[in-house]
Amino acid sequence: MDFVAIDFETATSHYTSVCSLGICVVEDNEIKDRIEILIKPDPFEFNDYNIKIHGITPDMVYNKPTFDEYWPKIKPYLDGKTVIAHNADFDVGVLCATLEHFNIPRPTFEYLCTVKLSQKAYPELSRHRLNKLCDALGIKFHHHRAYDDAYACAAVMLRILEDYSLLTLAEVEECFEVGIGHLTPDSHLKFSKNKKKKAGSRIK
Repeated sequence: MDFVAIDFETATSHYTSVCSLGICVVEDNEIKDRIEILIKPDPFEFNDYNIKIHGITPDMVYNKPTFDEYWPKIKPYLDGKTVIAHNADFDVGVLCATLEHFNIPRPTFEYLCTVKLSQKAYPELSRHRLNKLCDALGIKFHHHRAYDDAYACAAVMLRILEDYSLLTLAEVEECFEVGIGHLTPDSHLKFSKNKKKKAGSRIK
């Protein structure tokens, strides 16, 4: 199965304050590429709570390009692909809000949430946050680093595919009765531009 795992980190409670993006590319059930992009938020604002979570400081991204400058590089990883994220509502929401902020059309892709998927695949686990889930599955990574979170998300997906002998997205959907999201430039999906919970808090 081919898919791309993503993870965003934000500088504040605003969904448009992207400061880092992790991407992990999987082809034929093998991890082929891992990248992390440090991004200058627009507007250039940080709060201490988010810095404490992910460790990205203003100095680290002050001279980096903004998201719109990176987009031509990022888009080929997503457009026409199957995208997964651990709490896809957050990561797809961040992407959509940021694209709207810069007046950039949305790409087209299918997406799947590994929080919801892992809850179905491993119901015996009491918690499905990324760090707790990976501890249970023996997956080692550095939590709240976009590069590693994207890798961990991909590793979880690969483990589920292996444990349940699944080969395609259609088989995943049928096995677990999980919804597959569909994003297009004309989608009418509406995402909050701010996190509803405490800044930085989400199932990750």
